[in-house]
Amino acid sequence: MGHNSALDRRLLGGELRALREAAGRTHREVADHLDCSQGKISQIELGKVPVRTSDVRLMLELYQAPEDSLDRLRGLAAESKKTGWWQPYAKVMQPGFDTYIGLESAAQQVLAFHCDLVPALLQTHDYARSVLSDATGPTTTATANLLLAALEKRQERLIGSAPLDYSVLLDEATLHRIVGGPTVLRAQLEHLVLMSYRRNVTVRVLPYSAGAHPLVGDNVSLVSVPDPSAPNVVCLQNSASCTYLDKPGQVRRYAAAFARLDELALGAKDSSRMIAEVADRIPN
Repeated sequence: MGHNSALDRRLLGGELRALREAAGRTHREVADHLDCSQGKISQIELGKVPVRTSDVRLMLELYQAPEDSLDRLRGLAAESKKTGWWQPYAKVMQPGFDTYIGLESAAQQVLAFHCDLVPALLQTHDYARSVLSDATGPTTTATANLLLAALEKRQERLIGSAPLDYSVLLDEATLHRIVGGPTVLRAQLEHLVLMSYRRNVTVRVLPYSAGAHPLVGDNVSLVSVPDPSAPNVVCLQNSASCTYLDKPGQVRRYAAAFARLDELALGAKDSSRMIAEVADRIPN
């Protein structure tokens, strides 16, 4: 796998956090050593910002880390500053969402649950434009076009020689939410059925009859990357922000939640049948 700046930031941040904790140092002590804010140290350890190689050197000096780790971590720091394809679009995205796109670009597998809307990777152009105009508030034409261009680029991860393994669970309510009007929704549901025929895409429906479940009201993705040294990452997204969780206990909790939803959801064939039946019942 080639370098990916978002992934490199998380790898570097995780290792720096582990070294700090092993050295028994606090965020305040590190911030004082680097002559910066504690918030910057937190952002570095969360993999949200690129890191200067000089800062890595100062951190390792404070942590009395092994000398042989310096070159490797400085290399990650250098890679973390490279610009990903998504960076030119970051200014019009939800704050912090560019981090998710970077992780998605590097991912081998993504498990997702969406409680209200069809996930972006499976949205048609018209459905996506309707979401932008109806769900995100006032959006200029220029901003909408940039976001749609970024979406089209993201959707390329589902095709090609090494496509993303994408499994999504949809709340049944998603199939009935009239986004963009009946014609747009019908085309979107038909697109879901077509995409589910791809070997790397699985679309399943959590029916109303499933009742309460561990992810009620959530929009959550569990991202796995090929690099064995990189932790799985959980992304929780709402209308205002994105939250990233990568501590083992947090990831295990959401992995268990997905396992429970896997038990409750319809099978892939029954899900496709339900989606097609709902599409057929939408009035012209």
